[in-house]
Amino acid sequence: MVGLTVVEVPATGLQQNLSAEPLLIQRTNTLPMAAFRKGSLDRQKTRELADALLKAGRFRDAEEVLRKLLVWFPKDEDIQRKAIWAYEGQEQPQKALPIYDRLLQLHPNDAVLSVAAAKTSEWAGNRQKALRLYSGVIAAGRGNNTINAEYADLLVLDRQFEPAVTRYRELWRAGKLQRKQAVSFANALMTMKESAEAAAVITALAKSYPDDTEVLQAEAELAYSRKEYARASALYRELITKKPELPLFYLRLAGMAMAAGNYTESIKVCRELLQIHADNSDALLLIAQLSSWQRDYDTSLATYDRLIAANPSPLYYREKARVLGWMTQYENALAEYDKVIRIYPENSALKAEAAAKREYYRHAYRHTLQAYQLWLEAEPLHPEALFDLGQLYMQQGRWSDAASTYDELLAALPDHQMAISAREKTKQYVSLTQAESGAEFFKAISGGRLTDVAFSGYYTTFSRQVHDNLSLFMKLDSRFYHFDEISLTPISHAMTIGIEYRNQPIILLRAASGWRQNSDGLKDSQTGYAEAISTPVDNLHLGIGFHREEVIQNATTYRNHLQTSRWQGRIVYDGYHRWYAGADYALDLYSDGNALVTAGADLTARLLYDPERLNISYRIQEYAFNERRTTYWTPSSFVTHTAGIEWRHHFQNAELFQGGNDSYFSSAFRLSLEPGGNVSHQVQAGFHHDWSQHFSSSLEYQYTWDTSASIYQDRRLKSEFLWRF
Repeated sequence: MVGLTVVEVPATGLQQNLSAEPLLIQRTNTLPMAAFRKGSLDRQKTRELADALLKAGRFRDAEEVLRKLLVWFPKDEDIQRKAIWAYEGQEQPQKALPIYDRLLQLHPNDAVLSVAAAKTSEWAGNRQKALRLYSGVIAAGRGNNTINAEYADLLVLDRQFEPAVTRYRELWRAGKLQRKQAVSFANALMTMKESAEAAAVITALAKSYPDDTEVLQAEAELAYSRKEYARASALYRELITKKPELPLFYLRLAGMAMAAGNYTESIKVCRELLQIHADNSDALLLIAQLSSWQRDYDTSLATYDRLIAANPSPLYYREKARVLGWMTQYENALAEYDKVIRIYPENSALKAEAAAKREYYRHAYRHTLQAYQLWLEAEPLHPEALFDLGQLYMQQGRWSDAASTYDELLAALPDHQMAISAREKTKQYVSLTQAESGAEFFKAISGGRLTDVAFSGYYTTFSRQVHDNLSLFMKLDSRFYHFDEISLTPISHAMTIGIEYRNQPIILLRAASGWRQNSDGLKDSQTGYAEAISTPVDNLHLGIGFHREEVIQNATTYRNHLQTSRWQGRIVYDGYHRWYAGADYALDLYSDGNALVTAGADLTARLLYDPERLNISYRIQEYAFNERRTTYWTPSSFVTHTAGIEWRHHFQNAELFQGGNDSYFSSAFRLSLEPGGNVSHQVQAGFHHDWSQHFSSSLEYQYTWDTSASIYQDRRLKSEFLWRF
């Protein structure tokens, strides 16, 4: 804008009435230049020719003549000023600056010359020099209202809003601001979040200029800054009506809808713009982004391909790769990153993002953390990097780290909906009490296995975070038992109190102690457990534990107060999302002197991974009792082979980001080959729904049956409710 002002009205005042007649030049056209190039014009005629060429707007020819004159008259200021005019007329401000410098050495106190040099400096891209020149004029006391206002304009362009607002305010109160500068004043106030004063300025402008589009746009921006999205949208619709050819108003209206969470409307506005400007890259980019947020991935990817075909840019490749990652097409996403790195090998930020995403997709916490720190060094405050990093902390239960990361992101992008949702979750984990209540019915019937038990019950677990790494919990549990072989229907009430220390992935420690009270003269019991879980290296998980609990397998074990102390350990390797393998070993020491050793290994392949999950698995397990017992099932050593398939379908939150509300249906079917040719079957189905950030529920059903129903069968129905308050 400053440059255009210089071109239209040169501040040097060189548009003076020259002595030569420009019409003569237009009539004869090439004759004077031909004579000049032949060297047949004397010095006076050459000066007259330069004047006439400038008046006629033939700046290139004028420059040629003036170069000759500067050789003849190197110290002639009039010729130097005319040379500036010729350069500026050709939009070559860089060539004019050295001449301004020479003139300013001769006339350092010439305010008009200093301001003209400042405008040309800004035009040439040297804003700091322009600011110094304006500041020098004002400091010397030679500034007026116009110069002060122009200086404030320049400060705004340099994003020095506070000193700009100070100067604007003085001029506004004195009634010396022009309309454009008053609008700039209002916008600067909004940038500084001084909306009340901005509203007063805009209201006054609206009264004086009721039909001015810039004032109307400032009104719309003010409404947007106050999150008055309906009013802002109406104002931008009015602006579109006034100037339907301007893309800016469509884009701002689309931004309003996006900020309000109405992505469908935002895409609709972008398509309106594309009907006028079919290749508007801003509208296409917004459609690509919003389509991916709505999980319309086909539209998103096709639009990115269109943008790449029209104007290859690292941004488009990078965002396309991110979408592929959100779709959990990790191999395709990494291939896209590799492709763009080959095209732009010098782009360090691109390489940093690709490296970070590669580790993130592997769930390799330590390597991922290092990679994201490098990405943020290359691109500080990058929204995608900050959001992923927050998710990484959430997955590890590092609530304070997650919260501070989301806060950093939301300070830059207050309307980032997924970050808002995830941040709310971190607040709940840290500051709210969590209550998990459930009701359960279970019944097992068997022949020779002596596992006939039925119960119904309910329970509630309260947990509260008392420190970033420390939480306390208490579980209240009641069960009502029924045994077919006796008339006894005992009731059991239990309370368990525990503590958990979480510093993942290094260590998670959990310990609890409980007391169970039984009715009908049955003995009470002490229960408890201690567990430790660690990920010593990325993708390798270790767990050990000790559990002390009752063995309620049938009426006899209940009446005999049979208990077990169980020592167990497990190791799991998670192989890049697509598979994982585990092995475990356990020793059960029964209170009647018996012992059970179990050892097993399993392998799971993930055929589909997020948002649809489809797993197939195989497990081999060996059981070995020390002694046979007639009161409960203790066969000799035997091995089982189990194969299963599990499927989960998500209805919401298809990207499965941590902290997002979710609803899903799950089902499973398993077959176990047991000794003697027996085959055990199991079906399982469940439904989970997050009703809000604070409340969720789930329902699960399981049915197990053997080849012969007389061997074993069971049914389980369980419902759970989770809320935070």
